[in-house]
Amino acid sequence: MLTMNYELALHLSRSVFATGKRLSGVVVFRLARPISIRSLTVSVLGKEMPSGFSLTRGRLFFDREVLLSGMQRPRLTSERLSLFWNTFLGRESGRTLSAGEHIYPFSIPLPASLPPSYEGKAGRIAYTVTACVQFPLVGSIKTSKDVSVAFVPRLHRSRPVALSYPTEGGAVHAGEVSVNLELPRRTVEIGKSITGKFTINNPKRAVIARTIVSLENCEWVRLKSGGELQRSCVDSHEIQPVNTNAESIEGEFSLTVPPGAVPSVEGTAISVIWLLKLYIDTSPPLELKTPITVYAPVPKD
Repeated sequence: MLTMNYELALHLSRSVFATGKRLSGVVVFRLARPISIRSLTVSVLGKEMPSGFSLTRGRLFFDREVLLSGMQRPRLTSERLSLFWNTFLGRESGRTLSAGEHIYPFSIPLPASLPPSYEGKAGRIAYTVTACVQFPLVGSIKTSKDVSVAFVPRLHRSRPVALSYPTEGGAVHAGEVSVNLELPRRTVEIGKSITGKFTINNPKRAVIARTIVSLENCEWVRLKSGGELQRSCVDSHEIQPVNTNAESIEGEFSLTVPPGAVPSVEGTAISVIWLLKLYIDTSPPLELKTPITVYAPVPKD
């Protein structure tokens, strides 16, 4: 923001910031003449705007502010009134900055649990960085920038994959067939592939005509009745066994998350869930699923 006497500028160190890391940059305050300020702060706000709701009902789920110069903002009403009258009576004049360029580096931690930036069928999750100069009596100047935040999953040791067996009516029916699923990783970057293999144990030699492994995503809003807004299959792989009633059937697969796909999101109202599904064409048919984490890459600026 530029005026005749001062200019406030905000510069971020990266174009995309990762959860679990720090958001950093500098605030530059250029003055043509000395000026008194009450405070200079920089803040990061995260706001969730579910689809189907007014933007004014957006939910603020993250708010961090760092004081760069001056005094902390009063929290209590009595403290604000006291500061106002002391300033009005000339007892408190704030902090005087000399003419010239003042540079303030900042670094704000982003919790690993934050959802990533998102815009899709379920709404929008956005982050904004704001630098603000508050003057002693009244008035302030601000400058803001939208910033992208990417979720970076934590790496875990390989462990067994839990599978659920949903059937019509919500009942669970595993029958005589059991499945072992091996996934080297349960996380996948957008634009890349997730690989694995499965083994179907079929001791009663039931007929298994085919097996389909698919990758699906679902965007939904918790606040809405029937909150699912979009469900789509992005990739699938079909395997037809040579011996349809063998005691053991094995298969390998590789499924790709397309470029431009949305990442996994777990917000307060907005969710994007990715599922790896295994459909076994037998009698009765079986459908197994396990969640997968999809994340956007963080550019190396």
